[in-house]
Amino acid sequence: MKRLRPFSSALVASAVLAWTLPVYATGDCNNGKSIYFKKAGGVYISCAQSSCHGAGVNNNNITNGANNPLLIDSQLDNEPQMNNLRGTLNLSFSDIDDIATFLFYYPSACPSGGGTPNLQASPAPVSFPSTAVNATSATTTITITNVGTASALAVTASTPDATHFPLSANTCSNVTVAAGGSCSFKVAFHPTAAGALSNNITVNRTGGALTIGVSGTGSAVAAPGHLSLPSSLSFADQLVGTTSASSTVTISNTGGAAVSVSGVSSSNPSEFTVASSTCTTVSVGASCAIGVTFKPGAAGTRSGSVSVVSNGTGSPQAIGVSGNGTSGGSPPATVAVVEYYNAALDHFFITTVAAEVSLLDTKSAPFQDWSRTGYSFNSYANASAPAASVAICRFFNESFAPKSSHFYAPHGLGCEATITSFPDWKLEDDKLFNEMLPDGSGNCPAGTIPVYRLYNQGMGGAPNHRFVTSLAERQKMINKGYVAEGAGIGVGMCAPQ
Repeated sequence: MKRLRPFSSALVASAVLAWTLPVYATGDCNNGKSIYFKKAGGVYISCAQSSCHGAGVNNNNITNGANNPLLIDSQLDNEPQMNNLRGTLNLSFSDIDDIATFLFYYPSACPSGGGTPNLQASPAPVSFPSTAVNATSATTTITITNVGTASALAVTASTPDATHFPLSANTCSNVTVAAGGSCSFKVAFHPTAAGALSNNITVNRTGGALTIGVSGTGSAVAAPGHLSLPSSLSFADQLVGTTSASSTVTISNTGGAAVSVSGVSSSNPSEFTVASSTCTTVSVGASCAIGVTFKPGAAGTRSGSVSVVSNGTGSPQAIGVSGNGTSGGSPPATVAVVEYYNAALDHFFITTVAAEVSLLDTKSAPFQDWSRTGYSFNSYANASAPAASVAICRFFNESFAPKSSHFYAPHGLGCEATITSFPDWKLEDDKLFNEMLPDGSGNCPAGTIPVYRLYNQGMGGAPNHRFVTSLAERQKMINKGYVAEGAGIGVGMCAPQ
């Protein structure tokens, strides 16, 4: 039978208070009781008396043995003063284990049937099949059975690695498993990285512990491709029989493999037409775009859906499209926002001001180094801008000599803060043009398209921003070292179509 190892007094006290004695070898409680109270001449003589064990042993350590079975077992085993007890009563070390077991239960009665609890686990060990990283295997049920002849007190199953080997349906939680009884729990394998993983599940009980080895291998299997697209697209009111500007739907591959798009179609092509699509093969992390136009055939609410068929998960995927046909009225006036580039400064500049456009296009001094990029987007003219739109402020700063720079910010979202907190930025125009703003996820209102905002992080010694509606140009700037700013994937404003 396993012998007790020496403990520090602090560790012993802690173990007893918690009633968890993982190295204490459980013996036969009833036999320990009969030895502890040895009958001599018809009188029970307690072996907790100094006359039995010798005066050299602290009597309290024996009389309080029920509170400290480790100490009584240790003294019975190791103290020289106990030679009298072992010799007189002809005790073996197994007998002393039995005494310590009895003192553990004392003054409560020994467990029914006496004897020793003996826990066995099945299956054990558990080896899981190779499982993809971040996936979870099927569960394996482990049954703990007490094949001994005494109850096993306070059985508790736990795992030190709940991330990779999570337990569930655990009925082995601080329960007593009687002789012949059982409890069970389920364990699964959830690797978070490729490679071999292993650990032990511990089934603790008063007087001992059972360990069950668990192992598995995480396999680096790429996740399938998956297209992420908006659930709906709404158009602004449109005159019956007239065609709206194309509204862009951005589709991104958020999966782990490239996705091939085999078809994009409309359920109502006469009113909601798929005007363009760049969606063929969409690489991991990349995006493509679908252009849809609205031509209401009658007044009132019109609806349909655009279907995207691919080899990605969840295909086919649908985007609900809707709009309202009207019989009169005219849309708000728009003006083009024209983009220019100065190669010497490596800076971009946008304007709607006709006089500035003329000077830049004719390369009149001091604008001879500026050229059109070929990109532009619409804005609302201030006089007829929708009430929900926001004016865009333009600032100028000469503090980055020999360079200077412009900065653009919407009212309520950077304009006022720049005026109050950064006096070196001079306000040139507090209503350069009007635009709609995206929601927190970067979605634009119906009838508008996203304008992506990109920041050069001060490269070249001066800050500069670029505003584009092209996803290809957005990616080009990110590859150059610019960072996306704004809502969602970096939407700074929303331009009318």
